[in-house]
Amino acid sequence: LSDETLMQIAKEYMEALGYGKQPYIVFKHNDIAREHIHIVSLRVDSRGQKINDKFEKRRSKQITDALERKFGLIPGSKITHREMGEVSKIDTTKGNIKKQVAETLRSVLKHYKFCSLGELNAILSRYHLAVEEVKTEFRGKKYDGLVYVPTDDKGDKVGTPIHASDIGRGVGYTAVQNRMQKSKQNVKPLIPTVRNKVLQAMRTSPNTEKELRQRLEEQGLRVVIRKNESGRIYAITFIDDKEGIALNGSRLGKGYAANVFNGYFSNPTRNPFLDETLYGNLSARLDQSATVHPSQLNTEESDNLVDELIEDMADGSFLSTGNDDWKEAAWQRKLRRQNKVNLRRRKR
Repeated sequence: LSDETLMQIAKEYMEALGYGKQPYIVFKHNDIAREHIHIVSLRVDSRGQKINDKFEKRRSKQITDALERKFGLIPGSKITHREMGEVSKIDTTKGNIKKQVAETLRSVLKHYKFCSLGELNAILSRYHLAVEEVKTEFRGKKYDGLVYVPTDDKGDKVGTPIHASDIGRGVGYTAVQNRMQKSKQNVKPLIPTVRNKVLQAMRTSPNTEKELRQRLEEQGLRVVIRKNESGRIYAITFIDDKEGIALNGSRLGKGYAANVFNGYFSNPTRNPFLDETLYGNLSARLDQSATVHPSQLNTEESDNLVDELIEDMADGSFLSTGNDDWKEAAWQRKLRRQNKVNLRRRKR
C-alpha cells in the first residue's frame, strides 16, 4: 500500500474511533512479514476531557473489519500461520538480515513447543539460525539475555549476533523462558508417541545416522545430531514438525540420551534397543508405552539441566554481548520500589 493509502486508512480509523479531532502520529513498520502502521495519540481532548473508551477494543475490531473490506485488505482474523516448510532459510547475501530473522523467529515460536534452548536451536538449525544465552552485569547486578546468529549449512556462525531487543517483542529472554515453561506441560502427552517412533526406528538396527534419519522420516520425525570435534555425539533432538514439538533424547528417557546413541553408532552390532526388559514390547498399546522401565524413566529437571549445560560447553562459549532485557527489568524494579515508598507514605 502507498503512504497515501495508509494515511487515509489511519484517518478513517481515528475518526470512527472518536479521535478524529485529536493530534496523532502514524508510524509505518515493516519489522515483521507484513507492513503495518502504529498510531499514537492522546486520550484527553482540548477541553481536558477524557475521550470515551467504552468497549474500545470491540469498536476497534469492528472498525478494522470495515476498513479491511473497504480497502480490499486480507482480514486479520483469516490469516493463519504459514506452514513451516514455507519459511525461508536465513540468507546473509540478500541483506535485511534482521527482518529475515524476525520473520523466522515469529513463525517458529508460534508453531513449535520446546523446553530448552538446545531444543530451540535444533529447530532453528533448519533455517540457518542459532540462539545463544548471554550474560552481562550492570551496576553490580547480573542479567540474562538472548542473541540470534545466522549460520551456514554446517551450523557455523556466519553473521553478527543480533540482540533480541533489536528484533522486537516476544523473542527476548523472558518471552522464550515463558514459552519453555508452558511447553513442559504441553509436550508431556506427546512424549510416549515420539518415544515409540524412535524405538521402532532403532529396532530396525540402522547401520548409519543416514539410515536412522530415513527410518524416522518415514514416521514423521526428523533428528538433529550434534557432535564435538572428536566426533562424539553430545546432543540428539527429535522433531515432529507437524505437531510442532522438539524433544531432546534425554527428555524421552535415560535410555534415549545422546550417550546411548553415541555408543550404538560406535558399535551398531550391539543394539540395546532390542532388549525388551529395558525398552518394553513394541507391540504393546501406545498408552502402555509410557510404562516406566529402568532405562525409560522420565528424566528429572536436573537431568535436562545437566544435558543443556553439556550442550552449551560442547557447542562453544557464550558471546560476550549485552543483555536485551536488562533495561526494561531495571526500570520495572525501579517503579516497584517507588510504588512501595508511596504506599508506606500513604499508610502514615
